Amino acid sequence: MTDPADGAAAAAAAAAARDRWARSPRGPLALVNAQRVDHAQPVWPVPGTWAPAVGGLTVTADAADGVVVDGVPVDGTVLVAGDEAVVPSAVAFPDGFAGTVSGSTLRVWDPASDAIARFTRIDRFPYAADLVRPGRYTPVDDSLEAPGHVLDAAGDPLLVAGTVETTVGGVVASLLAVRSAPFGGVARLQLIVQDGTSALPEDDAASSYSMGRFLFVDDPGGPADVAVDWNGLVLPPCAFSYQYACPIPPPQNRLVIPIPAGERHPIDHDGAVLH
Repeated sequence: MTDPADGAAAAAAAAAARDRWARSPRGPLALVNAQRVDHAQPVWPVPGTWAPAVGGLTVTADAADGVVVDGVPVDGTVLVAGDEAVVPSAVAFPDGFAGTVSGSTLRVWDPASDAIARFTRIDRFPYAADLVRPGRYTPVDDSLEAPGHVLDAAGDPLLVAGTVETTVGGVVASLLAVRSAPFGGVARLQLIVQDGTSALPEDDAASSYSMGRFLFVDDPGGPADVAVDWNGLVLPPCAFSYQYACPIPPPQNRLVIPIPAGERHPIDHDGAVLH
């Protein structure tokens, strides 16, 4: 079991890193547009005409537009490689804007966005040592059944990895876990959850973001005991910007019991919920 003092110190370090991430040039507060491009079209607030292409998008622009792809000014039509390429393209625009391509979507980032200027911190519940709980991970058995899927709000499938069973507040919960991208070289499982704090008005000091929160658990790669540290609950990107789609918590991950741990809301300079 983690020593409470060590756990609190680790949580404080993670909190500081999350605050830096939120206001970073590629953090969620910097995303000002995420536009799906399925035909030739302009994209606000940047220059050029954008169109779908194999491997990413194309941009058509004049040299005077100031669009730069992979360090080369655009004067004509060029391919902007998406995030599935071996080397995704880097796109720069005038006034400090930047662009990235994910699938058929152009994301536009503004490191001087109004949201970054207004943001002060992520509000959090106090660290609670009693909310570090043992759990048991059971992966989906591919030999018995095909992996199930849940969908995010954009309709994209999230591959189910298995279930994590744990007890919180005296209630036994069997939570659906989806596969997550590795972090720091470590494979992880992602739990998309709502709890009793999600149902409270946002100005209630016991509330959290209404759409739910994420909890990441190290992926043991097979059936195993795991640590479920509810202090690690984090806000989804959609809590910071309307340009993100929130994954919908699957029914079995919608808990009635409140879990007063982890991140609550992004807060502005006036102490109000930012978004």
